[in-house]
Amino acid sequence: MRLSITRRLAALCALCIPFTAAWAQGGPAGADWPNRPVRIVVPAAPGGAYDKAIRPLAQELSAVFKQQFIVDNRPGAGNIPGTNAGAKSAADGYTLTMTGMMNTIAAGIYDNVPFDILGDFVHISGITGGGQWLVVRSDTGITSLADLLQRAKREPGKLNYATSGAGSTGHLLMELMQRSTDTKFTHVPYKAGAPALQDTLAGVVPIVVIPAAAVEQHVKAGTLRVLASSAPAREARYPDIPTFAELGHKNLTVSSWAGLSAPKGTPPEVVRKLQAAVLASLAKPQIVGSFQADGMTPMPMTSDEYTQLMRSDFERWGQLTRALGLKGN
Repeated sequence: MRLSITRRLAALCALCIPFTAAWAQGGPAGADWPNRPVRIVVPAAPGGAYDKAIRPLAQELSAVFKQQFIVDNRPGAGNIPGTNAGAKSAADGYTLTMTGMMNTIAAGIYDNVPFDILGDFVHISGITGGGQWLVVRSDTGITSLADLLQRAKREPGKLNYATSGAGSTGHLLMELMQRSTDTKFTHVPYKAGAPALQDTLAGVVPIVVIPAAAVEQHVKAGTLRVLASSAPAREARYPDIPTFAELGHKNLTVSSWAGLSAPKGTPPEVVRKLQAAVLASLAKPQIVGSFQADGMTPMPMTSDEYTQLMRSDFERWGQLTRALGLKGN
């Protein structure tokens, strides 16, 4: 995006003013929502990226609406069980669901997903997004992306890279890179990012693709070196780390993202209230600071923008996962 996050938040929050006025004046039918606690289904385990993003936001929404917004963690393969529970909930605004990029990937690798992420939800707003870092051990002698690609071309298939699993953001990013640069690496999938990082630090694998927050301490210590970020622009916290796009690989701009959705049929006025409140919350310094402390970036998006992102990534990752023949366990 060309607009800075600060300018974009200001522009989006201007959209909130009419809705705020409507709340004060009573508004249309459903203006008394919420008059009881609201549940937010998080289809991932406590302590993970989804959980860390939603908890400060839920606290803020509780203060805004004077009702509890309760986080309900329901982890499971491909984020499917929790998202399905959200999709099948009553469309009354009292059950919301954290959705995200994982839903667009899961649709292509799992058979018989019991919901349609595009058709069974109304998507309210983006919450957070972030790129992946392509990282090597400093003792590999690889100092740039160009170095890595040259070595891969000299030794096709001999360089191993670790990710948090088959079908993960890091895995799909590397598959895209191999296709666009005519290189071949060997994927070593792990069950999570932590063991992938540990084996990279131990020298079992020389390369790992992982979110920034997981590795920044090792980069600062000099043990690991970042070659490129898949974020759309250099991050303010890491101004020396180039993006794939500026290194000539625009197709490798990939963000892991998450947002808030509700079952299809949720009253439009409830969606508008939530969109306005989320956008206003994401502009608050305490929310921004909380996200940054966990290596995340606010991703303010209107309902229409978030819906379009969901649709475009659904098509993008569906094509790639089908081409790879990936299947979830």
